[in-house]
Amino acid sequence: MVNTMVPTPALAPVAEVFPDAEAVVGAYLTGRPELANVPVGATPPTGHDGTTPAVVLIRDGGSYREDEVLDDAQVRIETYGPTPTAAHELMRTVRALLAGITHVVYSGYAVSGLSEEMGLRGLRRLTDRGDPAKTRYVLNIRLLIRVQ
Repeated sequence: MVNTMVPTPALAPVAEVFPDAEAVVGAYLTGRPELANVPVGATPPTGHDGTTPAVVLIRDGGSYREDEVLDDAQVRIETYGPTPTAAHELMRTVRALLAGITHVVYSGYAVSGLSEEMGLRGLRRLTDRGDPAKTRYVLNIRLLIRVQ
């Protein structure tokens, strides 16, 4: 006689869904009056040619620590402007504002740490070789986001 019973797998614990790190930073920056007229998002605004103010946020690495319910997220921030000086000024504003991201109460999660990358991943100016008008400033940050 053939055993036709299929074993029932044990139910796995429900995994926590971490918030989108780009959206966390984007929502925080978008809510700041200092950036009221600056588009902020995970992609450049439609039609953006790199010569108008914009902040682009890209998750660039990191790791999830499920046992600690913690996302150690690396986010690359790119700021654009009509001139290199304007792009740098926008980055300086973003850096100043980010200092407060750990002091805001969020629904379902907390940003418990923020640090800037150093060296080659630290604050730097990048120019598009094909179009030097498209100068941007780039900074990589690390966020510790804890699910509550």
